[in-house]
Order: sequence, then C-alpha cells, then structure tokens
Amino acid sequence: MPTPLPLESLACVNPECPTYGQPAKGNLILRKTYGLQSTRYLRCRHCQREFCERKGTALWNAKIPPEQFVSAAEHLTEGTSISATVRLTKLHHDTVERIALVCGPHAKMLHDHTAKALSVTALQADERHGFVQNKATPCWEATVLDPKSKFIVALSLGRRDEDLILDLLQDARRRIADPQSLVLFTDGLPSYATLFPRVFGVAFRPPRKHLQGRAPAVRYRIPRSLAHTQVIKHRQGHRLVKVEVRLAHGSQRRVDRELEALGYTVANTSAIERQNGTARQMTPHMHRKGLSFARRAVTRSASAYLVTLCYNGCRVNASLKRVLPEPQGKRRYEHRTPAMAIGIAERLFTLGELLATPLYPNPAGSSH
Repeated sequence: MPTPLPLESLACVNPECPTYGQPAKGNLILRKTYGLQSTRYLRCRHCQREFCERKGTALWNAKIPPEQFVSAAEHLTEGTSISATVRLTKLHHDTVERIALVCGPHAKMLHDHTAKALSVTALQADERHGFVQNKATPCWEATVLDPKSKFIVALSLGRRDEDLILDLLQDARRRIADPQSLVLFTDGLPSYATLFPRVFGVAFRPPRKHLQGRAPAVRYRIPRSLAHTQVIKHRQGHRLVKVEVRLAHGSQRRVDRELEALGYTVANTSAIERQNGTARQMTPHMHRKGLSFARRAVTRSASAYLVTLCYNGCRVNASLKRVLPEPQGKRRYEHRTPAMAIGIAERLFTLGELLATPLYPNPAGSSH
C-alpha cells in the first residue's frame, strides 16, 4: 500500500485558487478521514474547497483497496494479460481494464511533467510491431531512447508511416535541452532521413533571385553539432547477411566523437533493440509468438505508457550500476534506474509511489 504523503507535499486542486498546484503553502488542513483505509479529506483555507487526498492520482475514485489496485497495475507491467491478472488478483475483468485505462494517462502525464530539458547528446529510435483489435490491424510502437542512460525519451503509437515518425521526433525534440547538439541513430526507414532536417535542423529561407514569382521554399541547415546515422540491415529470408551504416545528415567527425563517448566502435542501435525485447516481455499485447493483442486502441496506448513509466522509474538496469565512493557494508555498487541515470530521480521508486503521485495539470487559459 502506498505511504500517505505529508500535507506539505500536497496542493489545492481548485484551478481558480491562487495556491493551485503549489505545495508547502500551509493552506491545507485535515477536514476528516473516511473509509476503511482512513482516507484523508482536506480543505483549502484560501478557496474553502474540500477534496480527497487522492485527487489527481491514479488511485482517485478507486473502489478497491490501494494494495489491490497497485498489485493489478504491477501485474500488467510484467507481461501478464488482463485475463491472467483477473485470475491472479481475484478482481473483475472490467475493474482490471479500468485500472489500465486510468494508470496509462497518469503515466503519460507524469512523463510529460518530469521528462523536460533532458541533457542528452545521442538518441536511438526504432519501432516495435504489434496489433490492436485483431491480427489484421497493425499498431506500431515507436520509441526514442538515450543510449547512455537507457531512458525512454519519447513514445508514439499508430501506423508505421511518416505521421508516426514525425510525432515521435517532435515529441523527443520538445524534451531535449539542446536539440541542435546530438547524434540520432535509426534504422533505414526513409521517413527518418526525410524528417530529421525538418525537426532538428535550423530553418532558413533563401534570398530571392528575382523580384517576381513565388518566394523560395523554406530550407533546413544542419549545424556541425548535429548528425544522423542510419543502420540498415540487409536480410535474405530470416538471415542477416549485411549491416550497412549510412551517414544521412551531418559530419562523420561528429558521429565518431559521439561513438567514442558512448564506448562504441561502430554505429549501431543496440540499446534500443535491447529495450525492444524488454518492452515485449513487459507488455501483454506484444508477445511475439502468441495471440496477444489489445482489443481496443485506448487499452493498447494505456498499457504502453504504463510500461514506459515502470521501465524508466521502477526497474533497475544492470548496465547502469556504478561503484560507490565508499562501500556500505557488503554493498559496493549503486544500482540505478534510467530516470536516476539521466538525472530526474534521486532514488528507486515503486510503481505504487508513482501512481499515488498527485499531478496538477495547467487548465486552459490559466497562469498557474
């Protein structure tokens, strides 16, 4: 069961209140407790609004004990299907499905809230094949990952077309502190090479050569600190026969400098490909040799964001461990999650703690 948060870490949920979304203002008082779990009911001294302490969390309005709620969510991030989770947790099928549909948007909002101004110098992008509704309707899951911290920066779902890649790259660009200083490693999908200058390049309009006629189209310049490399795999049937490394944009010197910083000898997408295998084990709708698929697109999307949240903040990655300055008893290494490695988390979180974290989205037209 998630530990109740202190009042100092909570904030008013009324968008019209001057203290909306601002914790530690001393404006919240305990009104009463209710229910079998002694849930706290709070009141704001400024706007006199009363609300439950779970408002803004994934546990809001849940009619089951928190430990059952979190247990079902944890099963869904271990590759367990909804039907299997029903059998393991003794909950109703509709309840488990609702838990997935509630946790998914909360995980996406939490990722949007924390994954900002990320300091990265390299990215790897790839797509995972999956289905929704039936085996005739593909639903690809495209991700962008930082190979140094193994942190999933961006995620997008849909058909494997140019719109999917554009949405993925634009989402990744918004989360990076310096989008003009990085190297992108991708597969040979043509959309990456077409959209990379448009998303990460510097736009400019060439001067007119004549006074009449249409103005020149906008072009994109690739700075020296920016590069894009494609790793193209050639196969004969199911056998890999050749790997071609192609410099799509930028300079080879910039790529070599980044490869040296990552400890690579040749350009590759090994980090994102390993994460693909982990994601397939964690997602119940993406098992390769099975009939697993989501019946609804909204369930597929919610499951993907929930698994991403668990992978970034709740799972220790063995490749990220580092030697402690001073051994603590028998402990010589610090085991880290991708969120800890990239610098947005200080410790390992449980999934229950993240689902019980209140979020305060900015309402439209609000200055809070």
